[in-house]
Amino acid sequence: MYSRFPIQCECSYSRDRFNLAFARKAMEVVRPGKELVLEPSVRGLTLLAETEMALERPLAVLRDVYGNDVRVGPLTVRYHQGSAIEEPYMGLRIRCQPQQFEALRIDLLRRGASVLDAEVNRLCGVLRASAPLAALVGYPAHVKDSTGGDANLVMWLSHYEPVNEPPPGGQVA
Repeated sequence: MYSRFPIQCECSYSRDRFNLAFARKAMEVVRPGKELVLEPSVRGLTLLAETEMALERPLAVLRDVYGNDVRVGPLTVRYHQGSAIEEPYMGLRIRCQPQQFEALRIDLLRRGASVLDAEVNRLCGVLRASAPLAALVGYPAHVKDSTGGDANLVMWLSHYEPVNEPPPGGQVA
């Protein structure tokens, strides 16, 4: 089941030595859903998500409730252990202004994406691609910043592919 959630981050509360109580309280304000699972532990609250974008709202809620006392760890890609270690690949679609199209296409290629479909006309550009999640961490913010918020990015877990070993910072689930 958890292979549906290929990215995670761990949150803790700086005022508590043991964070299980924080995790349980935080679960009252951050609700799980079809794109988000919550796991409490003595280290804090781990948020497992389908996409990085699915983490944005829950993290904003935690920051609103706990302010600067909430510590948010780095995003971690979760690799799947099957007959071999497999890395998550994301499908994505970007709709953008025509003048933003080529820069976004080139950036996707630099990240190791396979561009599946690309179309641009005088009204808009649309890119459909698939890429390893590890290459896309931070990508939603990049798209927003590089387009001034004009582009529309949609991402989803597409599939897993075998790798020799996960990069540093990844976690085998």
